Amino acid sequence: MLRLKRARVPAAVLPPLIASPAPDAAEPSVLCDIEIVGAKIATLRRSDEVAPAAGVGEALDLDGAFVFPGFVDAHVHLDKTHTWDRAPNRSGRFLEALETLARDKENWTRADLLRRAGFALHCAWEHGTRVVRTHVDTWLPWGEVNHATMQELREAWRGRIELQTVPLTGVANYCGAEGEAIADLALKYGACALGGWSPMSSELPGQFDRLLAMARDRGVGIDLHVDENGNPKEEVLRTLAEAVLRNRFPNPVVCGHCCSLSVQETERQRSTLALVREAGIRVISLPLCNLYLQDRRGAQFPRTPQWRGLTLIHDLLDAGVPVACASDNVRDAFHAYGDYDAAEVYIQSLRLAHLDSRLAESVAVVTSAAADIVGAPGMGRVAEGAPAHLVVFPSRSFSEFLSRPGSRRRLVDGENIRDARPPDYDELR
Repeated sequence: MLRLKRARVPAAVLPPLIASPAPDAAEPSVLCDIEIVGAKIATLRRSDEVAPAAGVGEALDLDGAFVFPGFVDAHVHLDKTHTWDRAPNRSGRFLEALETLARDKENWTRADLLRRAGFALHCAWEHGTRVVRTHVDTWLPWGEVNHATMQELREAWRGRIELQTVPLTGVANYCGAEGEAIADLALKYGACALGGWSPMSSELPGQFDRLLAMARDRGVGIDLHVDENGNPKEEVLRTLAEAVLRNRFPNPVVCGHCCSLSVQETERQRSTLALVREAGIRVISLPLCNLYLQDRRGAQFPRTPQWRGLTLIHDLLDAGVPVACASDNVRDAFHAYGDYDAAEVYIQSLRLAHLDSRLAESVAVVTSAAADIVGAPGMGRVAEGAPAHLVVFPSRSFSEFLSRPGSRRRLVDGENIRDARPPDYDELR
């Protein structure tokens, strides 16, 4: 048994009965006492309640230190990660990223993928992430190595990180001769959804009809890269919402990026938001990577970027659309930086998207909302019966936590608590 006293838990990840009465909007957290037995949270109560008779063992008094549930990183690319040193993108532009990593793929052997992706999962684990969904480049025939290696990593990390996989290929490929083989290859190695990307085209509605039919037949959802650009004419998100409604698709639909939505006309934005909500689409914003890639101007005046590459996070939330934020690419040609630290993703997302204006619910983007979007029940919450994965920070208020994104942390997994120790980069060499 592990007993934690006076843990300051964000109200958004607590059960309603524990989170009420609602805390101060400026400090939406609750002091809680948490008792862990085995791998689960056994009891949870507000610290101001009368405690029952002491259980076995002494309680650890956290003295108001912040406690988050284990994080959920809902959209990453483990097959591309940590290739920056050998395949950098000096212009920072999207096209060069595509070309650079296309050349680097000849290096993606099983050993290479195990080394880079394994290091990435080690980083995520030591930063407190307990669920990771990765998109896996899937082109025949070499895509099998990618998926087989991710399956191997899934087994190696089982019990520590839940590793989900989604194939990444052109949506049009599902309509071609190899479409069935691409889908079945990914599912053979445990993919949880079908995925891909597509530019706008007149063929896109029919391509989506085909993809949705394939996903329905296989009993899975879809998770797509959508409108990762600043072109207002790119409306893949809207086209997909119409296809989901037209086909009455019953399974989960997730869309990452959705950047172009932010630069469209107001009325078009509103009507698209309504369609997205009606279709039940879930959205994942990738603020760090999109900030890095979008609006690179080169010699154009002014050279300074004029927009942040974000989708309409607030407006999606206001419309009732589930939203998460995630790491996306880490130390590769699409994004030169990152460390699979969901706390950093949350803090930077809050700053970039002004999520401080809805501070109470903001933590859900890397915890409860992210868990719901990727179908990880019980994760991302502090509740009785939930998995006992907790991340303890020394901060004693939101202001302190948000002001020191690199602060040390302790990790609770079951009845064990320890200091986090991110791996050294020497492990990559």
